[in-house]
Amino acid sequence: MMKDKLRRFVEKIEETGRPRPSETSKPHKFSVVRLTFMPFGILAHNFKSFFLLCCVFAPLMAILAFATNNSLICGLGDDMAEQSPFACAAPNNAVYVTFLLLRLLIIVVFLKSWYRVAVKGETVYVRDLLVINAQDWKLFALLLFIMFLNVLPFFSLMLLVNRVPNPDWQVESLYFAVVSCGFWLPFVAIRFYCIPAFVVENSKLPSMKQIIHLTADNGLKQLFSFVVVVVFCTLLMLYFMNFSNFLIAENPFVFGILGEVLYDMVLLALMTLLLNYSVTLRQEMFAADGKTDAEKL
Repeated sequence: MMKDKLRRFVEKIEETGRPRPSETSKPHKFSVVRLTFMPFGILAHNFKSFFLLCCVFAPLMAILAFATNNSLICGLGDDMAEQSPFACAAPNNAVYVTFLLLRLLIIVVFLKSWYRVAVKGETVYVRDLLVINAQDWKLFALLLFIMFLNVLPFFSLMLLVNRVPNPDWQVESLYFAVVSCGFWLPFVAIRFYCIPAFVVENSKLPSMKQIIHLTADNGLKQLFSFVVVVVFCTLLMLYFMNFSNFLIAENPFVFGILGEVLYDMVLLALMTLLLNYSVTLRQEMFAADGKTDAEKL
């Protein structure tokens, strides 16, 4: 009896040490065209559903902006804010951070609803749109972490520019090595941008080792496609802000309200594209054997 238990124990250890098939198979070569354009295709194919969801969430985000005195018109210049009938809040970091976090939470609930409609093909009812659960908080925390990673280069640059050089070269070298990590960590994180798709799916996450294996030899394709999506989002937001600055000046009251709602719709579109990129990346990772779930690894 003892020998059988010992033998089974040794077999389990040997099975644990064996690499999984997905870790020994040849990594799948991503399609740079699909990675680049599929996020836009998903949005275009389901634009009607996107617009209907925006009709619910964009006004909520606008109400939050007006309630906290952080509307779009407040960021278009002092002269514009003085003409507006909407009050603009005095600089208050606590209120502004609270406003940003609440707006991100609304965006998270929107993304969950969008995924159910556009990717899973489910019917989402109005009563289900604003239900917040543990899955939403996971996605909320994940998006905060991704945002933190992407602003690390800015903080690293500020720390290096404003530092007081240390006469000890060893301390100075260590400081530079640690702080400079902020410049390359965002590029490493691109390989893990499939994780939001798993969280919004509420499915099991693949291991770090599996993600690294499945994205091997595809780093430049991921970087190129992601940069294209980010550049498009940045240009779209810049053009919209310039257009808003011109339009709201014509009628601050009417276009102040309409512009806020449109701004929130544009913001939701940008976040949708980023989620679509995550979904496309996940599909590319498991396209070699048709697997799209972490449970099938």
